[in-house]
Amino acid sequence: MYFLSQFKDMAVDRLAWSAARSAVDAVRYQPAHVKLLMACSATQADGSQRWVDGVAALLARPSVARWLDLPHRGVRSVAAVAARCFGPTASALVRFSSGVAAAAADRLSALILESALRARAHPGLLVPHAHDAGVLAVDMRGFSQLTLALGDTDDLAGLLEEYLTALTAVVERHRGLVFQYTGDGLLALFIAELAGGPPGRMLDRLVNEMCPVLHREFDALRERWRADWQAAGRPQVAVGLGAGLSFGRVTMGYIGPYGKKQFGALGEPVNLAAILCAEAEAGTVLVDRGSFERAGFEPLRAKTVRLRSRKLRQRLEAACLHYGAQQPPVWLPTAQPSPAESP
Repeated sequence: MYFLSQFKDMAVDRLAWSAARSAVDAVRYQPAHVKLLMACSATQADGSQRWVDGVAALLARPSVARWLDLPHRGVRSVAAVAARCFGPTASALVRFSSGVAAAAADRLSALILESALRARAHPGLLVPHAHDAGVLAVDMRGFSQLTLALGDTDDLAGLLEEYLTALTAVVERHRGLVFQYTGDGLLALFIAELAGGPPGRMLDRLVNEMCPVLHREFDALRERWRADWQAAGRPQVAVGLGAGLSFGRVTMGYIGPYGKKQFGALGEPVNLAAILCAEAEAGTVLVDRGSFERAGFEPLRAKTVRLRSRKLRQRLEAACLHYGAQQPPVWLPTAQPSPAESP
C-alpha cells in the first residue's frame, strides 16, 4: 500500500507539473508566424517581394489595424467584467483562453502560406540564419523605485501590462516584431522585407517616425499614472523611457534548448541595442553611428555620445536623440540616401 500511495502521489505531481508547463507554453509570446513566413520567403530568389510589400502595407493601415484589434478589445472588456464579478482568477482564465485561441489561429492561418512556400521557404523558419535587421531595445527608467513605491503586486502587474501593450502596439504599427520581453522592457526586430523599401529608408522611418511616437505614448501613460497616484495619495515616482537602436547582421530563428525553442535574434546589433538602451537617459534614444553606414544612409546630424563598453571592450559612438517630455525637443533632419543608393 505504501508503494501504491507513493506511485499515486508521484503520478498526480507529474500530471500537475505537465499541465502547468503546458499552460505556460500555450500562452508564451511568439511573433506572428505569418509575418515570419512573409519575411523569410521574400528573401528567396524566386520570392515575391511585391506581394510581401503589399500584404505588409495592408496590415499596417490604421483602419485594418483597428479592425484586427477588435477581438483583443473584446477580450479586454470581457476580462474586466470577469474580474469585477468573479475575481482575478476568472479574468486570468479569460485572457489565457484568448491567448491559446490567438496562437492556434496564427498557426492555422500560416499553414495556407506554408503549403505554397514549403518548397522555397527559408530554412530559418526552423534553423537560425543570418539576416539584416534593425534591433530596438526599450527599458523603463525608475522601475525599481516604482516597484518599491507601489508595493501592491496587482497594481504593478496591471501597470506593466498596460505599458508593454502600448509599446508593443507602436512597434507592430511600424512593422516590427517583438521577440523578447525583458521585465520592464522589450527587444524588437525590424526587417526591411516587412517594412518595405531599402534598409536605409527603414532606419530613417524608425528614427523620425517610430521613436517619437514611442515616447509620446509613454509620456501619455506616465501622466495618467501620476494623476491616479495623486488621487490615491501615493508618492510620485519619476519614471521615463530609454531606448537603444542598432542595425546590422543578426542571426535570427528559433533558438533555445531542445523542446523549448522560441523565436529570437543574436549578434552584435542586439548587443549594441541593449548596451545603448542601458546608457540612454529618460526621454532619449541612442542610435549606433555605425548603423547608418551599414544601412547605406548618411548619419543623422545629432549630438554624438561616446560610451565605453566593458562588455565589448571598446568605445562606442552613438547619436543621442531627445524625444520625451523630460527633455526639450530637437529638430531631426530626415536622413538622405548616400550616393551609392541614389538613383
